[in-house]
Amino acid sequence: MKNVSVDYWRNISGQGEDGCTVLDKNWDTFQFGADEEHPGDVISSLRTCENWEFDQTEFQSTIKSDFELVCGRDYLTSLAQTLYFVGMVMGVFTFGLLSDLFGRKKVLVPILLAMSVSGIITSLMPNYQTFMVARVFNAFIVIAIFETFFTYLLEFVGGKYNTIIGIGCEFIWVTGWLLLGALAYLIRDWRHLVLMYSAPSLLSVALCWLLPESPRWLLSVGRIEEAEQVVRQGAKYNGITLPEDFHLKPVQKEKNVRRRTMIDLMKSPNMRAKTLILFYNWFVNAFAYFGLSLNMGQLTGGANIYLNFTLGGLLEIPAYIAALLILQRWGRRVPYFISMLLCGISLISIMLIPRSDETMTSQQEIQMNTFRGVFVHDWPAVVVTLIGKMCITFSWAVLFLYTAELLPTEVRTSGIGSSSFLGRFGGMLAPWIEVLGKNYHPYIPAIVFGCNALLAGLIAILLPETQGRELPYTIEEAEKLELKTFSAKNES
Repeated sequence: MKNVSVDYWRNISGQGEDGCTVLDKNWDTFQFGADEEHPGDVISSLRTCENWEFDQTEFQSTIKSDFELVCGRDYLTSLAQTLYFVGMVMGVFTFGLLSDLFGRKKVLVPILLAMSVSGIITSLMPNYQTFMVARVFNAFIVIAIFETFFTYLLEFVGGKYNTIIGIGCEFIWVTGWLLLGALAYLIRDWRHLVLMYSAPSLLSVALCWLLPESPRWLLSVGRIEEAEQVVRQGAKYNGITLPEDFHLKPVQKEKNVRRRTMIDLMKSPNMRAKTLILFYNWFVNAFAYFGLSLNMGQLTGGANIYLNFTLGGLLEIPAYIAALLILQRWGRRVPYFISMLLCGISLISIMLIPRSDETMTSQQEIQMNTFRGVFVHDWPAVVVTLIGKMCITFSWAVLFLYTAELLPTEVRTSGIGSSSFLGRFGGMLAPWIEVLGKNYHPYIPAIVFGCNALLAGLIAILLPETQGRELPYTIEEAEKLELKTFSAKNES
């Protein structure tokens, strides 16, 4: 048997094109090199591969290798990402409403337990179908934890501490990102990885029992004595002496008014306008953030996916530090507008950077995904994209805080949930924009993400400033904080 080159083998087997076809030959009798001068004569006998062997250099086991999500099934990878966000959409809306109805703590305890259990179940699924069912349920639970806990923490503080708590939650997020990268490097089997980060979270269920209910929520539903007890406990813990005649004032509400929902929020003209602006900005932020984040592993050609993934997390740290410093001095409105503007400009400017991959062979281009085809050798485009990633991370952190400060306590969690509900549609759409870029033109994702970021920033400038203001309890209180105009009267 004659030794042949790898390139020749790929040529006659069809792997030089897409890796999904193989020469339909009897390999026991096939003579290598017999058709070396006329390889095209044998290409006509190619057939689709039915079995695959996966490179285990980087990963011992992945979802792609376990469920064979390659070739004609490769679209299922994007579908998995989309369905995960479908679960998030259902979760943020459902549990936001439940949190406003029954309290923050009563919702946190069961969903923390469900998160751990659903993660463990996911790691045991035998096929793609059952995996996706478990995965969607996991997403349904996980997103609710962040939304509910964020609201819970914010309602315990006020004034300048809103910024510290709001941005501090984002540092917890990036800490988890970096820990996941480290765990993935050490644990190369996806099932063991999911099990490892799911099981320990059972501890959080026990810790959550020690937490009191949100005093602001207690006040909003008329449970004054319980709210006072929580405040007294907090004062004692922090060494603060309260007056003997200390009492909380009940929230002023209209008589015979039923419990408020998001429908009531949309009935108020000023709040409706602010809410719709927030909704679109949540959509765009999730759209651009996940569109960029999901491709960080391939940004520099995928030479080291663990390093690239970690880089994506490290980039968020300076963005959060900047947010913490800037928001306390300059408020929310203007910094948010500038960050969205810079994000949009940086992404759109990619079109102006000459591509160095124009001289690449078709073979090289086929092996690259959307962003790699643009960025693998173009360091200016890499830098610009990283700037866009940092800006959208900054705006994402601000938006959580900004939304919580604009919405009243009686619908705050459901309002954040509804906003995140719209945001997750952006997350669902983002993977398919990447597919468009791969199939038609690599600049499509950057243009789509960038233009939407610009538009979102331009309408967000109409939102009022919330720095230093007390969190509103009722829709009537929130309604008084009017949209900005550019008239001298309203700017004064």
